[in-house]
Amino acid sequence: MTSVHTFRAANQPADYIEHDWTAEQWTRGCYGAHFPPGTWTQFGPARRRPSGLLHWAGTETATEWSGYMDGAVQSGKRAAEEVRSALN
Repeated sequence: MTSVHTFRAANQPADYIEHDWTAEQWTRGCYGAHFPPGTWTQFGPARRRPSGLLHWAGTETATEWSGYMDGAVQSGKRAAEEVRSALN
């Protein structure tokens, strides 16, 4: 397939679906969570606190850039360090 062919195919989609994510009962719009003022500062540390052998990682547990890829990477590094420290 050539790049010209790919461009033509992209210019003539076979289907189009639109969805209002803010109307979803469970996601409430995503992509990031929106909490009332004070929620992150009051409960943020509890979201990443290890529970026994279980260590939490993910963009929502990041200490910086929560909701973004940078936050996911940062929290993964944090959780890996927690596990390394726990094993020593």
